[in-house]
Parts: sequence; structure tokens; C-alpha cells
Amino acid sequence: MNYNLKKAFEFIEENEKEMQSLWIDLCKIESPSIDTDNVNLAINFLEKKLIEYGMKTKIYEFSQGPNSLTAFFDNGSNHLEMAILGHLDTVHKKGLFGEEVVKIDFENDTIYGPGVLDCKGGVIVGALVARALNHINYDKIVKLAFSGDEEVGHRYTLGEGKQFFLNELKGFKTCIDCETGFVDGRVVTGRKGTANFKITIKGKAAHSGNEPQNGVSSIKEAAYKTINIEKNNDFNSIHYNVGVIEGGTSQNTIPEYCTMTVNVRFKNLNDLDKIKSFLTDITNTSFVDGTTSEITQISLSDPMEQTKKNLQLFELLKTNSEKLGFGTPYSCHLGGGSDAAYSVTLGIPTVCGMGVKGYENHTIRERALLSSLVERSKLILQTILTLPETFEEEK
Repeated sequence: MNYNLKKAFEFIEENEKEMQSLWIDLCKIESPSIDTDNVNLAINFLEKKLIEYGMKTKIYEFSQGPNSLTAFFDNGSNHLEMAILGHLDTVHKKGLFGEEVVKIDFENDTIYGPGVLDCKGGVIVGALVARALNHINYDKIVKLAFSGDEEVGHRYTLGEGKQFFLNELKGFKTCIDCETGFVDGRVVTGRKGTANFKITIKGKAAHSGNEPQNGVSSIKEAAYKTINIEKNNDFNSIHYNVGVIEGGTSQNTIPEYCTMTVNVRFKNLNDLDKIKSFLTDITNTSFVDGTTSEITQISLSDPMEQTKKNLQLFELLKTNSEKLGFGTPYSCHLGGGSDAAYSVTLGIPTVCGMGVKGYENHTIRERALLSSLVERSKLILQTILTLPETFEEEK
């Protein structure tokens, strides 16, 4: 079937201001991952708007933590063409941006605020794409799937947030994650996974002045472990960061207890056994005589493995970007994770980082380019309309 691309693009342009307003209003609802009530408030607000647009929606409630949301135009089709992902939680503490939560600088094409870039702007892109496709009577299913605790790796929903994606994305031909977009043209075709481990160390307390010879320092042991962990870093493959060390009771007491939290980044799921073996060996080695240690894995976020199918989808997107005059994007592999990992796990060709473009997400200077809402929406829409029937199988 031939679709009226010109009509779809005109719809995107005509509705730019309305969707900008929705973008602003959504970001004014501050929704840090830890604040379940406010994340759900943002999800409920968005759902109401999507229903007004004529979409069929469903809110998913989990045993704990914030909700997730799906939406699509029910055109009677069973053809699952593309899933568009995003999330409604942010990393910013409520109140961090002051009373004027969102600021607009039209002269410099910029919007400032919590989540304007990561990732509420991308959520609005997905909604605008779905509306434009419906406007031209697109007869396949494009589903929006938005999480409430992506920034914490679905820890607050006890992994149920991860299962939400594995269930909802099953059967789709392609996937685009509207995570943070980059002004330099990067499009993400692979991301490292993340695992976090806690090592608990026990030594022996003693007065540091009267009987230091009777003490065994757990913090000294942690220092040796840190050095021996991080000297094995390979930033192109597996790398470790001892990000938090906590221990001791006073400056004049040799510390009996200490914990250290280790963050690990890795490209492939099969790296995990190697990582666990290495950290277990470090844990079981006592660099300071008299110390004992235990290790616990506290979280895991899967990697978005860089597949041949991902790169094929990227090449199509690149061709469309050049045709539309939006420049030549380039493929990249990032260290930070996203929910795109789950579509790739299902074997779905996926690209990520296709939300609005901007700068300095996860900081109080987070900002996005207002004009990128239209640019990204057009690019994703044209890519959907030019998708091949199938993608080459992995070898």
C-alpha cells in the first residue's frame, strides 16, 4: 500500500506546537524513579492525552514500584510492525530545577528541565509518530511501550518492568528506542550491560592508638581489592568501577566492617560468567591477613548486543536521514544501558538514541533542541514506511 508521506509530514508540522506543549507539561510533572506516586502521575497524565488522540492504552501495575504504559491505534491489524520505546522516570530529585521547572529559550531553540532529553522528549516523539501514521490510515501496528523505572534498571519493580518489555515486544518486526538523542549524529546500535555487586569485608576492630597491632583493617583490604579489580579494566570490553566504599566507626578505631559496591559494564551476556568468576576470586583473596569477605550480586541490566540486524536497520535510517536533509548519522556502541536490550534479546532489529537531540542529560543543565521533535518524528516515520519485508538472519 502507498501512503501519503507529504500528508504525514504536514500533520507533524501542524501539530508541532501542540506536542511541544505536551512535552512541557509532561516535564513539569517531576518524576524521579524513586518517587512512585509522581512517576504514576506522569504516566496517568500521558495516558489521558493518548486516549484523547484515539489510542488504545493499558497501564501495567506491578507488585511494587511505578507502573508502565502501552498504547497503539487499534486499526484491526495483526501485523506488528514496530515498537517505539521510552520511559517516564528521571534521575533528578524533585525540586532540583527550582520553581520554574521547565524553561524555554525559543531564540536558541532550547528547552531546559528534568527529563526534557532523557527521556520525555523521546516519549513525545513516539506519540507524534503514531498520530501521524494514524492520520494517513497506516494499516499496521506501531506500539508505544513506556517504562516507569528504566533509570534504575527496573530494580523498583523487582524485574517485572523488564518482563513487561519481553512480553509486550514479542512478535514485532522492528524496534526504535527514543532514548536521549545526540547532536553529533550518533545513533546507538549497541549498549553495554550493567551489573552491580556488593563485597562485604570483615576485619577486627581495635583502638588505633592503644593497640593498633591487634586490629585488622577492613578498609585497607577494600583498598587492595579496589586496585586489583580496576587494574583489569578494558574500556573496549569489560570495565569495573568501585563506586562506593562504606565502613568504619570513628577516626581512632581500626575499621572492622566495610562494604564496597562494584559497577561492571560489559558487551555480551556471556561475559557475565567471566565477571562473576573474577570478582569471586578477588573476594576470596585476603590481601590483609585476618580479613574475610563475601560477595552479592545486587542488580543486572542486560546489554543491547550489537547485531547484524541492528546495523541493517541503522543503514536504512541513515539513508532516510540523508534523503530528508537531516545529515549523515553514524553508528555507535555506548557504555550506558537502556530497554533496547530487551528487544534485541528477542531477536528484533533495534536502534536506540532516537529521541529528541540535546545535551547533558542526568545534570541540572539538561536541555534539548525544540526543533528536533519534528526532525526525529519525520525520520522515524519515513523509516517505518520504508522497512523491508524481512531482515537478513544472523550468521
